[in-house]
Amino acid sequence: MKAIQMHGMINRGLESFVRRIYGANVWRDVCTFSDLSVHSFEAMLYYDDLITETILDTVGELKNIARADLLEDFGTFIVSEHSSPRVRKLLRLGGETYEEFLYSLEDLQDRVGLAVPDLDLPLLTLEVCSSRKFVVHSESAKIGYGPISLGILRAIADSYESFVVIKHSVKVKEDISIDRFQIEIMEQVMPDTHVQMSEAS
Repeated sequence: MKAIQMHGMINRGLESFVRRIYGANVWRDVCTFSDLSVHSFEAMLYYDDLITETILDTVGELKNIARADLLEDFGTFIVSEHSSPRVRKLLRLGGETYEEFLYSLEDLQDRVGLAVPDLDLPLLTLEVCSSRKFVVHSESAKIGYGPISLGILRAIADSYESFVVIKHSVKVKEDISIDRFQIEIMEQVMPDTHVQMSEAS
């Protein structure tokens, strides 16, 4: 069986996240306690998944934070002003409102693929339940990383000045992580007019 590897861009982002949020000293401690062979990651290389798992475990122990919460915070960081402008631009190409962004998610792999062809993203599909309720389905061979998408979905909503409620559930089937994100848009600001559209409107 071929070992699953993590794209260096993810590990590089995780390194930047720890340095920015917790400090360079904590990153040095993570490298020491994790016995990493490298202390800084190259964005365009691949690394064994075990390295990423060890980093997550070590940060969780050092900062007393659950893995899911840590990954959600990382997802939030990915779309923050401290992250890569290229990543933020790719995510925000999805439209002028949060609703339009959700409709664009199925094209996300193609958009990111143009910039980073070998980055393995989850397969995303959108289920439209009503004008305000959606379900994002995500399938990935990397199990346990769904909270990153949860953090991204919530942070993107904030960037669109939208108030949303998101419920996350996950199951594993045949070594595939199947994550389900139930999203309800309670309020969102429409472009140009800056008018709030609420659930009651």
